[in-house]
Amino acid sequence: MNVTTFFEMLSGMSLDYLFLSFMLYSFGGWLFETTIVSLWESGHFLNRGSLLGPYCPVYGGGAVLGIIMAHHIPNPVVQFFASACLCIVCEYICASILEDGFHVKLWDYSGMPFNYKGRICLLGFTFFGVATTVISRFVEPLFVSLLDSAVPGLVTVTAVFLALLLAGDTVLSGIAFSRKSRKLYRFYIRYHAMLNREFRSFSHSIQRRLPRPVLEKCKALQTELLRRNHDLNELHNEHKEQLHTYREQVSEKVGEYRELVTEKVGEYREHVTEKVVEYKEHVSETFDKFHK
Repeated sequence: MNVTTFFEMLSGMSLDYLFLSFMLYSFGGWLFETTIVSLWESGHFLNRGSLLGPYCPVYGGGAVLGIIMAHHIPNPVVQFFASACLCIVCEYICASILEDGFHVKLWDYSGMPFNYKGRICLLGFTFFGVATTVISRFVEPLFVSLLDSAVPGLVTVTAVFLALLLAGDTVLSGIAFSRKSRKLYRFYIRYHAMLNREFRSFSHSIQRRLPRPVLEKCKALQTELLRRNHDLNELHNEHKEQLHTYREQVSEKVGEYRELVTEKVGEYREHVTEKVVEYKEHVSETFDKFHK
């Protein structure tokens, strides 16, 4: 069985359809991060992609996992938890590779409640689960029908072209991240700085055209949500500290009980040993009397 047959069997789709779905949702993830997430965190658009092109593969990978889950798991609730778990694992692996291998930190959930090392959090788990379930059950059928109506051969040619483009982008970005080429690294920095300037200027021009009451309501809503998130995170940290304290207390009690049990076992062992010696002597004396 070759790779193509394997993926087609997993997803119930041809490999070119599956890869174009991956690219579509990678672009959608980049668009989501560049607009909504950037506006929320920075107040303006920012290029949050890790590659040169407009795509975030972690989103595409999560969506493809959801599509595969939909093919094998008909129950949407089970699919939600399964795809959310797989997506959050992929996100953690990507964050670990970027931070530990290339010393680059593209996202940080340290300010979010129920996070682990700032790489994953409960909100991301929920978002990935809902998004992949909705995409695989509603969006993907529409996209497949659109591909079915395309000119024969165009889907395959487009998929091959995008695959080559993504592979080249990944290799160049990897070289830039690792700083094996200083020229490429400087180009990478200047490229992203230029994009961020353009995005920032574009977002500010849009904000200037919006009515002031709308902007004030949006900022007030953002402030309130951030305050609630901060309070929830503080509460989570307090509970985490309390749990850590309880764990230390339980560990101390377990240590004390272990020492006590060890002492008692030692005492019983000595007592049993003495009794065994006494019984052995008694049996020996009785046997000697009987023998005489």
